[in-house]
Amino acid sequence: MKIKSDNFEEYIQKNCKNTKIIFFYGSNLGLIDLLFNKSITLLNIDVNNPFNVSKIDGSEFSENPFILEDNINTLNIFSERKIILLDLSHIRINKSIENIILNAVVEEDINYLLIIKAGNIGEQNQLVKYFKNSNNSILTVCYEEKANKIKNDINNILIKHKIFFSNDFISKFSSTFNSDSLSNKMELDKLDSFLRNNKTVTEDVLFKFLMNNEDINLNKVVKSCSMGDAKESLYYLEKIYDKSNSNIILVRMFGKHFKTVEKILISSQLGSSFSEAVDCLKPPVFFKDKPFFLSQCGLWSFKKINLIQKRLIDLELKTKSGLYPEKTLISQFILSTSILAKKKVKT
Repeated sequence: MKIKSDNFEEYIQKNCKNTKIIFFYGSNLGLIDLLFNKSITLLNIDVNNPFNVSKIDGSEFSENPFILEDNINTLNIFSERKIILLDLSHIRINKSIENIILNAVVEEDINYLLIIKAGNIGEQNQLVKYFKNSNNSILTVCYEEKANKIKNDINNILIKHKIFFSNDFISKFSSTFNSDSLSNKMELDKLDSFLRNNKTVTEDVLFKFLMNNEDINLNKVVKSCSMGDAKESLYYLEKIYDKSNSNIILVRMFGKHFKTVEKILISSQLGSSFSEAVDCLKPPVFFKDKPFFLSQCGLWSFKKINLIQKRLIDLELKTKSGLYPEKTLISQFILSTSILAKKKVKT
């Protein structure tokens, strides 16, 4: 069944017991990641439980496509329902892969939940057609965000804090955002946090808040960590740590960064040079950052990025739970990521 991305959260909460397959695809990779992670949160899935949750990335699936069918058919003695997380977002889904997946999911008697995230595949793809017409499936296409939605989201935050500006200003302000949901959510979270502590703001102040010193230091935490410099990354972490809501924003900045590097690697696999891939990024990166992203391509592979993405899901869940010391969690993530950046791992 096809469900709009705006209605996904409400629908899954009402129909989770009858759902066997959740399939996300489209051009908005940020929104795909958001909904994929939201599914895990809403359904209380413990991604660190290897007895109940199987995580399959694109590299594993490419090497052994029948790993999905094996996981679905494996008897789970620890839980009534087997959970499988399948990430196909950075591989090309051809006819052979379509058939393998369709053959794997036809078994009706097995109690499982399969959550799949794919890239920008077409409406004529056999998986899209099948899941669209399946009563026990949720199919959600993730398009790039339109200007009107971003404008409405900004306006709702302003109204929430009883701050009012003209429609012309809101339109101008919304034009500084891009079409990627993950990036926009970070900016909207920052706006909400900023207005919570600043009830009297002018148009100029609102424009400037997006690029304050905290943002610069957050960016330096991510950049130095992804280059393998844990010492420098932890130094900048100290500078921003006491800022409100910086922890979740930082986790999402890491997610956005590695998604950008992943996009470059995908383009290179499809025939573009790294330089061409960086130039074609949407949203575009700042031109002065191009050498940095080119250097990232030499440090990070699909396999390493996939590992980081799994760690980020776990990090955000633990950070939001309030059960763990947040600074320790983030510091540990920075240390392990810095080590991984310099480690040679096959793609």
